[in-house]
Amino acid sequence: MRVDDVIGETLYPGLFAQAEAVRWRMQDIPWSQIERGAVTSGLRQLVREIAFSELTTATATRRFLTDLADDVDLTQWIAVWFYEETKHPHALLTWLHHLGERVDGQFVQRGRATAPFMRSRMGTLVTNIISEMVASAGYAALAARAAEPVLRRIARHLAGDEARHAASFYVYARRHLERSAEPAADRRDALKVLYLWYAGSALVGHPVSEFYGRHEQRPEIGETMAQLGFNLAAPRDRIFQLIGTLLDLELDGSVDLVALMRTLEPPDRTSDHGAT
Repeated sequence: MRVDDVIGETLYPGLFAQAEAVRWRMQDIPWSQIERGAVTSGLRQLVREIAFSELTTATATRRFLTDLADDVDLTQWIAVWFYEETKHPHALLTWLHHLGERVDGQFVQRGRATAPFMRSRMGTLVTNIISEMVASAGYAALAARAAEPVLRRIARHLAGDEARHAASFYVYARRHLERSAEPAADRRDALKVLYLWYAGSALVGHPVSEFYGRHEQRPEIGETMAQLGFNLAAPRDRIFQLIGTLLDLELDGSVDLVALMRTLEPPDRTSDHGAT
């Protein structure tokens, strides 16, 4: 097993420093300036459901620390990710609290439930790259179009966090691929994840894709999402390009991912024995 100097050769210290440099504080949010008249019922419901979907961080962190325990570098960084991601539902629920909305411990417990990780480590990392980019795009839409100014400010912070988290998962995925004993298999797993997100996102067991699946068709929430520009496909081109860069492939939304995956399949071993 490769041994890294945990300060000099790992990714965590640099990512930690980036996080420290841009971290925002809850006490700097002007809660007293919330404009109640700018908050529709649909917006209130949407924010509640976004906060609910963000609560999965606690369970995901436990799985990272258990399933990827052998990766000291990544699990060090997960502590930063956990802290920052936990602030997201806290900020959104605090905004709702100032509007008279209350949630209890059962709401939090239900929100923490999430699907198990993929068996593929590369697949898990790529899933998180994509989900963070989709989440960042959603928060950017909220920051640009929500009528309530304090919520816009919160959403700007959250969009920045999610974009930075996507970049951090990317560097861990890149390092994993560089050290992989089976790079073709890992690249194929990455393409499988990309295919599932954009050909059948209902099959992706991730809170972000599940959020869109649950709410896009709900009348009041779905209408608010449409008005604000929440769209799972919005960051599609950027996601394809980034995953393409990760895999050293030319990718865009028009590429046939299934055909590309076949080029990375191992040769049929039965042919070595003359089998038909």
